[in-house]
Amino acid sequence: MTRRFSVTTAGKARIVELGVGDDGRRTVVVDGVARDLELVAVDDGAWLVRGGTSQTLAYVDGAGSKVAVSIKRGGADPVIVAAEVVEARSAAVAALAQQAQRPREAGPSTVRSPMPGRVVKIVVRVGERVAVGQAVVVVEAMKMENELRATRAGTVRELRCAEGAAVEAGQDLVVVEPATEQ
Repeated sequence: MTRRFSVTTAGKARIVELGVGDDGRRTVVVDGVARDLELVAVDDGAWLVRGGTSQTLAYVDGAGSKVAVSIKRGGADPVIVAAEVVEARSAAVAALAQQAQRPREAGPSTVRSPMPGRVVKIVVRVGERVAVGQAVVVVEAMKMENELRATRAGTVRELRCAEGAAVEAGQDLVVVEPATEQ
C-alpha cells in the first residue's frame, strides 16, 4: 500500500509517497523520484533512515497536519525541521479551491469548481445582486456538498452551469460583474 502526502517545509511543498514493496521493504518517492532509503521504526515516533553510507535518526512529533521532525546525524546536535503534512489529495483539493475562488484584480469575478463533481443547486439568478461570501452554487464532490461563494460583491452576469450537470475541476460556474461605486 502506498500513501501520498504533501509535505511543506520552509515554504516549499513536495509530494512524498511512502509505500511497502513486495519484499516488505519501505519505499520512498519524493516528487516522482525514487529514493534509495531504508526506513526502520525504532520507537514510537522515531525512525532510522538509512541511505547509502549515511544514517539519520528522525523523531516525529506532532499530530494532524502540524509536525516537527528532529533530525540527528552522527554526533551532531539535532536539527529541528517544522513541516506541514497533509494527505496529497486533500492538499490538491484545497489548492484548487483557493485558486478557483481567488478574485482577479479588475473585471468580473468567476466562481469555478474546485474539483470534478455535480451541480446540486444554483442559489442565484442572472441579474441578482450578491455580497462577498454569499453562496452562489452548491457542488457535490466525493460524496460531500461544497457551497461555493462569491469572491466579490456585484451582480450575477452569467450562469455557466445547470443543476444536475457534471462539472470538471476549474470549470467556470458563475460570473459576477463587480459592483459599481456610487
